[in-house]
Amino acid sequence: MLEHNNTIWGSKCGCGYKNYILQNKFHPWDKTDFTIHIICPNCKEQLIVDQKKAAEYYNNKIYGYYRHVTGHIIDLGCGGGFLSNYLLHNNQVTKISALDINKDVEENISYLNQKKIQFIHAGASELTQHFKTNSVDYLVHRDVFMFIEDTLKYFDDITNIVSKGVVHIGWYMSNNKRMKNQLLPTQIKEQLENRGWDVTLEYLSWYKCGYVIIANKKQN
Repeated sequence: MLEHNNTIWGSKCGCGYKNYILQNKFHPWDKTDFTIHIICPNCKEQLIVDQKKAAEYYNNKIYGYYRHVTGHIIDLGCGGGFLSNYLLHNNQVTKISALDINKDVEENISYLNQKKIQFIHAGASELTQHFKTNSVDYLVHRDVFMFIEDTLKYFDDITNIVSKGVVHIGWYMSNNKRMKNQLLPTQIKEQLENRGWDVTLEYLSWYKCGYVIIANKKQN
């Protein structure tokens, strides 16, 4: 099911077992006193999961989809540096080009390792102004695609400049007025496949209306 209101609330037990529930009252990033009590089915210990533990668990679920990226990365719509901060800890990542249309973001990510990251004040429509053909290994983003207006240009541009892969987590809500395009995840997958990508689409039961697309460029 694509459209749903559930988010995950969980934590990893000391025995290594991952315990969680799906609920629709609180997001793990909400500042709340909400907690859950879980009996670990593996070791029978009781876990008390507060907002801090839930946020860590939720973040790690997201990060898990980006662990394999290496080399020169574009973080499109980098915002406060959620993905960039994680990727900087990967020794296989050599450079991050952090793009955002909001100039204030440059100050927001100033705490990050400046040796490996460069802020570029630009949006999705300006990719080819900053990057040459096959000059980037991976493009990553989260909750960005639904705000891209010219999607055909986006697909053409990333096919031109990205040499290895794309990792794209997003959400889809029909009739949501904030969205700049109404492409379904299946249509995104089709557009990428038509341009020579191997594409995996997964719907996320733990991420509100969420899905992830992992695309790898076919090697000639």
